[in-house]
Amino acid sequence: MEKPDLVIANLGYPRIGERLEGIAALEAYRAGNIGERELEERLKAVRLARLLKQQEAGVDWIPVGDFALYDHVLDHSIAFGLVPERFAEAAARGPAALAFAMAEGAPGAAACRTKPWYGTPYRYIVPEPAADTDTAPRLVRNPWAEAFREARAHLRALPVPVMIGPYTFAKLAEGLPPEEALERIAPAYAEALRGLHEAGAAWVQLEEPELARAVPPRHWPLIERTYRALHDAAPPLRLMLQLTFGLPDECARLLELPAAGIGLDFTADGGRALQAVAKHGFPAALVLGVGIVDGRSVWRSDLTAACALLENLRRLIPQVRLALQPSCSLLHAPVALGRGPAPRGLPRHALAFADEKLGELRVLRTALTEGRDAVRLDLTDSDVLQDMLRVLLPAAVPDGGVPVEHAWVQACGPACIRPAISGKPAALAAGRRHAAAGMASGTA
Repeated sequence: MEKPDLVIANLGYPRIGERLEGIAALEAYRAGNIGERELEERLKAVRLARLLKQQEAGVDWIPVGDFALYDHVLDHSIAFGLVPERFAEAAARGPAALAFAMAEGAPGAAACRTKPWYGTPYRYIVPEPAADTDTAPRLVRNPWAEAFREARAHLRALPVPVMIGPYTFAKLAEGLPPEEALERIAPAYAEALRGLHEAGAAWVQLEEPELARAVPPRHWPLIERTYRALHDAAPPLRLMLQLTFGLPDECARLLELPAAGIGLDFTADGGRALQAVAKHGFPAALVLGVGIVDGRSVWRSDLTAACALLENLRRLIPQVRLALQPSCSLLHAPVALGRGPAPRGLPRHALAFADEKLGELRVLRTALTEGRDAVRLDLTDSDVLQDMLRVLLPAAVPDGGVPVEHAWVQACGPACIRPAISGKPAALAAGRRHAAAGMASGTA
């Protein structure tokens, strides 16, 4: 069960299985060796395994609804009935056929466009809302309520559904101004939240990276009306706004929204989130999501620096309930370190994938609740690794900061695992390639 004042939360977990079971199932379906029914049975086994792994890792708020057949943005589009007419034939053949057709195209039906997801190598399927008012979005299926019911039957910990927030989804859509898209999508979101409340959910996480960016002033009244409508649709359901991939400029307006919690990225921009809390405070009635482990990095966190930040945060807002969490979904990291060869020139234990990041959160919670002496060995190990990384990868690990360079992505689809080399100097790019080679063998 969740602890009263300090929980470990997660925003998402890799989808493809620790041994790529999800990939194998999708490729078998693609080749025509299995049908939709067997595909769903195999993917259900992957879903349940990842839930139980997070429970065993000590996660209190386990994300559900983050699993996707192909892409989580595409899942939202399908749930809200935003399926272009050109995919009617694929839709009649089942969910998997529709997802593959929209993502990759089908005879006589061009694929939907893709775009990168907020500076990560992950690419999402761009929503295509119809321009005519006769085909307004509507909830044709509630996959988040289905995922909650499935998880609740197997977990002791708290399943917490994760959805893309309505403002972000409206901004991602093409063909309509964001204001119009938000007004049209809001009733479908309200219906989805009512369904979650009826299923028994206590919290829902709404990922709103667009609220962590500069929001045009004319959008704020509509955002406020939208969130008031969402709250009124299911008043007992507590909304947790997750502001990933940036830091908001309008903290005061955010705090006026009818949310029960707000998650901020404390790994970004040299500690601006901590500075904002120090300057403006934080309401004691809200939960503060502390994104303290970088969800996009593949390197171990600086646990000593993270401890110091958390201790400062506790001193600043001692009455606020905290949720320790990654800065974003762990979708952007592989599942776990395997037994493959270490990256050339680097100690293998300098890497941290999804499972290792959850372990870091557990160490940080212990440090905050029992004191640093309780995790002294973990902190010493972290200090040694950080010193080593500063020597071997000085451009990747700036002094005093948590690494933010993402070098690897784990997504859903036929090319699920692919290296992403950034535009850094040649030496760093070469190091990244060596690291990618080691990771490739370690995730299988």
